[in-house]
Amino acid sequence: MRKLSGKRLGLVAVTLGSMILSGCSGGGDPPAPTAMKCSDLSTLTLASAPTTITTAEQIDASTTQPWTSPNGGGGSATVTQPFCRVAGSIKPSAASDIQFELWMPLATGWNSKFAGTASGGSAGYIAYPSVSAHLTMGYASVGHNNGHPATQVDWALSPDRKLDFASRAMHLSTLVGKELTGKYYAASPKQAYYNGCSQSGHHGIMEMQRYQEDYDGIIAGAPANDWTGTLAAEANAALAQYNTPGASVPRALQAVVRSNIMAACDGRAGIDHLLDGVLDDPRRCTYDIATMQCGATTADPAACLTAPQVTALKTAQNGRRKSTGEVVALGYPDGINGVYFPSTTTTPDAPQGSWANHWRYAVLGNPTYDFRNFNWDTDVDFARAKEGAIYDAINGDYSSFATRGGKFLMYHGWADSLIPPSLSIDFWSRMRSQMGGQKVDSFARLFMVPGMDHCGGGSGTSTFELMTALSNWVEKGVAPDSTGATNTPIASRAASAIQTARTRPLCPFPKEAKYKGSGNIDDAANFSCN
Repeated sequence: MRKLSGKRLGLVAVTLGSMILSGCSGGGDPPAPTAMKCSDLSTLTLASAPTTITTAEQIDASTTQPWTSPNGGGGSATVTQPFCRVAGSIKPSAASDIQFELWMPLATGWNSKFAGTASGGSAGYIAYPSVSAHLTMGYASVGHNNGHPATQVDWALSPDRKLDFASRAMHLSTLVGKELTGKYYAASPKQAYYNGCSQSGHHGIMEMQRYQEDYDGIIAGAPANDWTGTLAAEANAALAQYNTPGASVPRALQAVVRSNIMAACDGRAGIDHLLDGVLDDPRRCTYDIATMQCGATTADPAACLTAPQVTALKTAQNGRRKSTGEVVALGYPDGINGVYFPSTTTTPDAPQGSWANHWRYAVLGNPTYDFRNFNWDTDVDFARAKEGAIYDAINGDYSSFATRGGKFLMYHGWADSLIPPSLSIDFWSRMRSQMGGQKVDSFARLFMVPGMDHCGGGSGTSTFELMTALSNWVEKGVAPDSTGATNTPIASRAASAIQTARTRPLCPFPKEAKYKGSGNIDDAANFSCN
């Protein structure tokens, strides 16, 4: 027999010892992770981002003893099911303070998925109603405050808080939320979905552009992803009124203008297919507001527009051009109604909307800037060049997201009075131009909703949920093409003193919901997407 060296003997001994120990430990498999109590999450040190957990508590809510969330500026939510509530602050920099909340259903009610959302506008608050809606559907759901409190208007003077608002807060809240979800359930989410509207829609597209692995599917409603273009359009509508004496249009008179537009276009051949109180596509309506100018034979003396008012509304509808003719702000095709469109409440001293603070703080760094000096030939271009790389998510090529199997749903109301629907049409066209129609159709759909105002409201069927349609596409390969009962999202509106209850199918653009010719026009079953 050949004698083994000391080195070989040592190796054999180690190997045998390892085998013995392995047998004693059941084959060497690591122990399965153990789910954590909600309260114990407060002691965690997270790997995903520098985070301080301030709250980790189980909320024992029920239908008989509901729990109501705080209201940070975007409304509160009433919850009727038990869940784990985790709140804290993420600090990627010394100046950062990204407040977040993660709500997780009990293990028996978890659908094994994760959902992210954010707040609208430029204000900082946690969108509790959206977080709650996802919780009710079985998701572990996270929301954040954009990196600043709602009371802070000058946050954009800080480069770090500017970056947090534009993209970092959403990304880090997602990472932290997923990590905490995995610890709580001892299992990582099988899928992750994003769902938001307005500036929250902007976050969704920013995720698709910068952090393609965060989400498997993204819903972006009325997205302000072209942040510069969105705020230029809002500024145009406002400045057209208050920069000219006598040009502001009261809400009551705006309602008359809308009524006249509907009378001229609703259900008219070649313009709109059905007399139903909404316009399928308001771009086909060419009503001339000048017919309402005081003194015109077609004007009602009791509800007419002054010449400055006519000019202001036409400017808002047509958009703004430089002196060279180049368009620098898109218009509102039917956006002169609705609660967000500027009226006499917009003044030089109190301009409405995120646009004013964006130019004051982020673009110019001048809190006392006088908007009477706004220069359309230079100021939008200056803002785009200075801040566009931070704020704008308009690349148009999302091949990386699509290639990894991501799905994208976008929607916009045709009667949006805050963010012009033309911005979403432009973005959709840019995607198709850069990626090709076939590639876009493989992972994305756009739904334009007749009569819907900003993220809801209006005269159309503006109540719907797309999370089911999105998850069916990601998990089952069923695209929401609205060709049959199983792949058609249905939108509704509630009955009121001035309108009936109604349902309609959501149709992927450029298709429209068309009446089949018989049956109740308030029943989605009597419409098809053509």
